[in-house]
Amino acid sequence: MRNADSQRPPYTAAVKIASVEVRRYRTIWGNPVRMAWDPTPRTLQDADVVVVTADDGTVGIGAGDDLPDADLLARKLVGVDPRRTDLVHAICAGVDLHRGRPWTVELACFDLAARAAGEPLWRFLGGRSEALLAYASTAEAVDPDERVERAAHMALAGFRAIKLRIPQGAGWREALALAVRVRDALGPEVELMLDANQGWRMPGDTTRPWDAAEAALCARGLEELGLFWLEEPLPTADVRGYAELRGRTGLRIAAGEMVRGAHEARDLLVHGGVDVLQCDVALSGGITLQCDVALSGGITGARRLAGLTDLHNRWWSPHTWTNGIGLLFNLHAALALSACPYVEVPFDPPGWSPDRRDWLLPAPLFPGEDGLIRPPDGPGLGIPTDLAWLEPNRLG
Repeated sequence: MRNADSQRPPYTAAVKIASVEVRRYRTIWGNPVRMAWDPTPRTLQDADVVVVTADDGTVGIGAGDDLPDADLLARKLVGVDPRRTDLVHAICAGVDLHRGRPWTVELACFDLAARAAGEPLWRFLGGRSEALLAYASTAEAVDPDERVERAAHMALAGFRAIKLRIPQGAGWREALALAVRVRDALGPEVELMLDANQGWRMPGDTTRPWDAAEAALCARGLEELGLFWLEEPLPTADVRGYAELRGRTGLRIAAGEMVRGAHEARDLLVHGGVDVLQCDVALSGGITLQCDVALSGGITGARRLAGLTDLHNRWWSPHTWTNGIGLLFNLHAALALSACPYVEVPFDPPGWSPDRRDWLLPAPLFPGEDGLIRPPDGPGLGIPTDLAWLEPNRLG
């Protein structure tokens, strides 16, 4: 009889973080893009890519938001085994409490840990789904005729769901009229969502947000059209308004893409009755509080949050608007953690095309002909860590 110990895999020595490096890149666009939620047209995008290297040479990368406290994080993380993801998360949470959002470094540690395990990140995290339906998340504020035309092209491209946006400062009547136009043009075969963009404002934008009465009027009209959800119809902090809205419509309500604190996500779900929480693994901050469950940013925070939504028979489905690497991390996380059948894929050509969205990736991401989106094959994120294709864009 063979000794049981002989059948065990060989012991793997601890891997330690040796360095944390930040590289800055820039892409410049020939024609500006005007996002529906931003009064300032965009002509370029900067990105900080975090490179975490272990003492055995294994590398992980992360991006999605700036990393202003790289030196502090490096001092706290060097010598830590990146596979101890809860410890990495706790270190990041402490920095988040006192400083800026640190979650891109946590993402890089997850990428490193998955690569060390030889697994794609989505499987390393649990592997709930191998693919999800992509919904085309529109970007630009265009007139209704052009929006109908663009939506038709999206449907022809294989998207089975489209999220509409209204122009900055538009009211609920304009939102409802746009949804009617697109629904009439596409019919019931394509699922529609609508993002009201009332949850937060860009710096300098003082436009008054909707109140619960306006949001309810819009939601009831969209419910009659059979929309899949209404997103951010109220300011994120208006938990009482969300609860009131939840009682006045049967339409799904989504919110929470920019929450900073654990209590915000918890209260939107538990007290506001929100159906879909949308915290972004690269953007969402959070303080680990003594509450129903400790929630905070990054992938670990998303995992805890997804578990909380499961307990309430709701969904976690991430916001993905950062850059191509941020989108890829959110895709991996959604495949592993989300029970929602759809995942957000920013797509609104010609202004917001895959080459603009995914310039940080070696190749743009596209859904298949079946409307499903999958990450690249390979361990971790599934892309090379040398970032050679970005050298022409490097600033430092």
